[in-house]
Amino acid sequence: MTPKFLLLLAIGSAAFCRAEAQQFMTREGQVHFFSSTPLEDIEADNGQMSAILDEATGGFAFQVQMRAFHFPKALMEEHFNESYVESDAFPKATFRGTLEAWDPSMEAQGPMAVIAQGEFDFHGVKTVRSIPGEIMRKDGKWVLDARFDIALKDHDIQVPAVVRDNIAATIAVDVHAELGPR
Repeated sequence: MTPKFLLLLAIGSAAFCRAEAQQFMTREGQVHFFSSTPLEDIEADNGQMSAILDEATGGFAFQVQMRAFHFPKALMEEHFNESYVESDAFPKATFRGTLEAWDPSMEAQGPMAVIAQGEFDFHGVKTVRSIPGEIMRKDGKWVLDARFDIALKDHDIQVPAVVRDNIAATIAVDVHAELGPR
């Protein structure tokens, strides 16, 4: 084989491998939420968020199991699952959409601001959302960080009057995910 042919074969193989690794995913994304009121702060963590990114198109989706949120107090966790998000009836929250103005060549440019535009389904209520975040390519993975708010009224979550002053009307959500080749 000629050196020219070997070079073309190597370039073609690299392009083929890159095309094969167009989807990136995780099952270990981190979600943290925080509710702050003058009477009480409530927060929980979930380390079982699943997410997928189609590198070719910028298509993005995630899902979060509600029962995987853990609280500092067992009673908070019980109330969260039974009274507020009703985890038996609505076991997960999902998002399906795209990263606006997606350009996979951004990997060489460092952290980039992105907006995920799509449908967020939480507590059985679907809303169109624009979720701002930041994404960067690091060690062969896409690293995504986002912060957004969820208004309880937008998702038909009722808070009894007796505890209304203990739970914020809007919950701050932080997401961190490292998506590796699928």
